[in-house]
Amino acid sequence: MSQPPNLIPVTETTSSGNSCGCAEHAERLALDVRTIPHRLRHPAVIGAASSLQVGEGFDLIAPHMPTPLLNQLDELPVTFQYTVLEQSEGYARVEILRTA
Repeated sequence: MSQPPNLIPVTETTSSGNSCGCAEHAERLALDVRTIPHRLRHPAVIGAASSLQVGEGFDLIAPHMPTPLLNQLDELPVTFQYTVLEQSEGYARVEILRTA
């Protein structure tokens, strides 16, 4: 019998309980790569980022500042904007937003 799949944890949260549809209350996606096996992290994030439409984004939660990964995203034929939201020892949260 095979093992159940180890699913990638993608969560959706809202900034408040409102659902008026404006950007202030829009859903935020978060991709926590800390639980993804190391060799699959970059491909998983590149795949997620590549699937974004202009104006969409997600928060990347990583065990360190993902500078090499962000450099790889810069090599894609689309444009992203990165904003460091939180950073501490063993933790980083970076917003990745597709801009073009």
